[in-house]
Amino acid sequence: MRFFRRFKPELLAILAAIAALILYWPSLRLPVMYDSLLHIRISDNMTLASMWLPTKAFGYYRPFVFVPLTLIREALGHYPGWLLHGLNLAQHSLNVFLLVVLVHRLGFGRERAFLAGILFGLFPFSYRAVIIFGNNIYLLAIGWILLGAHTYLTAVTQLTAVTQLTAVTQLTAVTPQHQANSHKAAIWQGITGLIFLLGLLSHEMMILFGPLMALVHLAALSQPQSRPLSQILRTSFSDFRSLRHHPWLFYLLMGGAYAIGYQFLPLSRGPVGDLTPGGLWMRSLYALQAGAYPFTWLAHLLPDTSAQTIILGGTAVALILTLITARRRENRLPLLFGWGWWGLASALLIVTLPTNYLLRGPRTMYLGSIGLGIVWSVIIINGLGKDAKSRTKWTAALFLTYLLVTNWQMIRGKLSDYAILSEPTAVMKLVMAERPSSEGIVIVNLPQWMAPPRNTYALGGEFLPILGEHLFAVELIQANIGPHPTYPIVVPDLLQETTYQFGLHKEAEDRDDIRLPIPSDWSPGGSQLFIVHYAAKGPQTVHTGGFRPARGGAPLAQLGPYVLFAAQAQLCDGVVSAELVWQESGAAPPTLSVFAQLLGEDGRLIAQSDGPPLGLRPDLIQLKPNWEIVDRRTLTPDNPEQAAQLLIGVYDFTNGERAPAFDNRQTPLPDNALRIPITRCP
Repeated sequence: MRFFRRFKPELLAILAAIAALILYWPSLRLPVMYDSLLHIRISDNMTLASMWLPTKAFGYYRPFVFVPLTLIREALGHYPGWLLHGLNLAQHSLNVFLLVVLVHRLGFGRERAFLAGILFGLFPFSYRAVIIFGNNIYLLAIGWILLGAHTYLTAVTQLTAVTQLTAVTQLTAVTPQHQANSHKAAIWQGITGLIFLLGLLSHEMMILFGPLMALVHLAALSQPQSRPLSQILRTSFSDFRSLRHHPWLFYLLMGGAYAIGYQFLPLSRGPVGDLTPGGLWMRSLYALQAGAYPFTWLAHLLPDTSAQTIILGGTAVALILTLITARRRENRLPLLFGWGWWGLASALLIVTLPTNYLLRGPRTMYLGSIGLGIVWSVIIINGLGKDAKSRTKWTAALFLTYLLVTNWQMIRGKLSDYAILSEPTAVMKLVMAERPSSEGIVIVNLPQWMAPPRNTYALGGEFLPILGEHLFAVELIQANIGPHPTYPIVVPDLLQETTYQFGLHKEAEDRDDIRLPIPSDWSPGGSQLFIVHYAAKGPQTVHTGGFRPARGGAPLAQLGPYVLFAAQAQLCDGVVSAELVWQESGAAPPTLSVFAQLLGEDGRLIAQSDGPPLGLRPDLIQLKPNWEIVDRRTLTPDNPEQAAQLLIGVYDFTNGERAPAFDNRQTPLPDNALRIPITRCP
């Protein structure tokens, strides 16, 4: 592994951070969604002073989370999605950088440090921590822990220098060098204490800071690492007489005090973890699945094998590889450090979180993935070592390739799924870009979440949330499109069977102003209507038109109960876009539909679009007097250049009978339909 010795640790850290940056780069194009919307709702009512007070609306005491949101609001007046996602991406890359440098400073080697950073950056069980800005609490808290580990390590190094100087000089008097080292140690411990405090203001997982720093303390005092591990443990923690020599004890005590005091804060906290044997076992299995993720990844390839068998089998293989790697003395401390870090983080999750929350939260393992990155880097580097056999080196190289490729594919697949899930937001944003904020949005069957037909891993839900029961559609629209009035409804008749699962958004509280049928004047400035269909590959959103105050003018035709006031059809890029403006002269029955038949130059049918105005049954729309429907339709013929005219009529879809049609002079129209010429794009 001489290749790594050519580069400084900081350069290797930058390279690992860049890999994480490239992996998650597509997240910059995603909308603001899920818990990010809740954080925005709460921060809108905060100031830079009030954010430090407990907030019942949030349910937790994590005031530091609202600092970036409040600063962005004060500077820009809104919350750009690219900026919020960019902050998450920058924090994740910084965490990767800090980890690589920390592992090297602990004496574990440049190769292990670089690979630990790569594996941490690509860890599959934390993708939602990076993708959704509202989950940046995990990124931020782990950032404080890693930064605090660096300052703690520096302080311990200074204390060690004082101890060694005393032993060498055998002096009891205080020398200037003693004073200098002690002073430096005190300064770095003060900085560490400040970081510890900032971490507590970011996330309650900071109570693990003391035990984690004990691992850092162990590694810092364990040079050279060629000594037996039992001797390292005995000499590192043999003297507990003074907090000055074991400052991690102070953070352990303060963390415990904070955990107790936290229970008395005026907060509406979520439920505490289920301590029944069944709940503990299920959460333990999930943690073991993450620990042995190189092998539990095979679960989707073994659909007939039980989750317990896959997880316990994968864990057994991971332990066997650990024992084999631990035969080399220099590997024992890094393995102890890695598994210890993962074990502490996992224990906190297993004890404190509800089962469903943990199984549906592929972000909570972010802290533990630091330890796993170290463990698997040690195992892989051991297989690539200079003393390893050729066959072992090839096996380790293939295992590393498999690990990197599967992790990359897993996360990129989730990013792709999120892009598919957020398609309705992208379509609405494109349509509403040039429209005034007074114009409303009617969204039909807006997705709340989507899940793949088969999870990659055996246990846990890899569903992708874009909204939650605690959120509103207007918050999604306002954060990503603008302050448009929003009218979300669910129409089950428009749904169909899919290979994947999905959930529809329903407003979190009863709203009397959102109901069926949709009154056309619900938004005085008019509105645009979007229908989300669930196709084979995911949601597909169609802009079907909208409502607006009637603009008057002479009608073109009377088609059954509908009066057609305007109609145009244009061929652009092989697609015919038609816009029809309707009013009602009487109540339209639910079975009434409109046909738009595209005819070629020879009069033959080359494309067709059938369905009621706006794609909704007439009884789902309440068209008020002096209001009109703007009905949009698209037709895609096989031979676009043959398109000549559009035939428009109304019929009853139960029997196919066409409604009578008359022109503006009340003359019956041939075939009970109006013919519109097709125009071409300029």
